[in-house]
Amino acid sequence: MIEAKKRDAMLNISLQEAQNKLPELINLVEQGEDVFILGDNQTRIQLVSFTEKSKKRVFGQHRGLATMSEDFDNPLPNSFWLGHDENLA
Repeated sequence: MIEAKKRDAMLNISLQEAQNKLPELINLVEQGEDVFILGDNQTRIQLVSFTEKSKKRVFGQHRGLATMSEDFDNPLPNSFWLGHDENLA
């Protein structure tokens, strides 16, 4: 069992003890415990559980929401490439 200072539902543990008990600390964090590793009598590290949430992709979910103009594939005029587009003036 980990011998550490427990204060306000947080577990404070020295760096030396954390090095020896990392698997046990990971288990506590996964159970929702807040674990802080101390160095020089101040908090240096907080262990945090990370779970990746993947969203299921739905094919065709936004079908019909994006449209393109009829002339989308037409070549652009030279004036556009030269920076003299008459529509910009």
